[in-house]
Amino acid sequence: MIPRLTNRWFSEQSETSVLTDAELLISMTETNQLEQQITQLFETLRQPVYQYLMAVFGNAEEAEDLTQDAFLQLYKTVKSGQTIRNIRFWIFRVAHNLAVNRRKHNQFIAPLDADSWEVIESLLTDSRPNPEQNILLREKYERLYLGLKRLSMQERQALFLRAEGFRYREIGEIMSVATPTVGEFLRRGIKKLSEQNGD
Repeated sequence: MIPRLTNRWFSEQSETSVLTDAELLISMTETNQLEQQITQLFETLRQPVYQYLMAVFGNAEEAEDLTQDAFLQLYKTVKSGQTIRNIRFWIFRVAHNLAVNRRKHNQFIAPLDADSWEVIESLLTDSRPNPEQNILLREKYERLYLGLKRLSMQERQALFLRAEGFRYREIGEIMSVATPTVGEFLRRGIKKLSEQNGD
C-alpha cells in the first residue's frame, strides 16, 4: 500500500501565486502512485524552494542540488510510512536545514553578489511593454538590490519566507528561532529596504 501524504488547510494566502496546502492536496489526489505524487510536488514546489535558496544563499548550483536533495528526503520520508501534514512547510524546512548543514561543511553561502542578483532577476517574468518602463523597473531593481545587500542572511530568509506565505511561527520553526525574533528580523529588513527606497 502506498503511504498517503496529507495536508492541512493553509489559511493565510499571499497576494502572489503561492500555492496553498489544499491546492497541493488536490493536485496530489489525482495520482495514486508515490513516485507520481512526489514528481507532481517537485514540479509544483521546485521553483519556490529554489528561489528561496538562491535568494538567501546566493549560489545557483548549490541551490539546485539542495532543492533536489530536499525532494529526495520527502520521497524517503513518505516511503518509510511517515505522514507529513504540511508539505510546503516541511519541504522549506528540510531545504533550509540542508543549506545550513552544507554551509557548516563547505562554507558555500556567500553574501548576495551581482552575479547572483542577475540570476534572481532572470527568474522574474518580463512583462515590460516599453523602454521607459524598462528603465524605471531597472532602477527599482537596482534600489532593491542595494537594499538586499544591506540585509543580514536572517533578514533575507525571514522576508522571503514571509513572501511565500508562511506565518511567523512557521518561519521561526524553519529558521530555528523564536517567533519574536522572526518579527524583529522582518521589522529590521523592511526598515532597511524602506530606507533604501527613500520611504
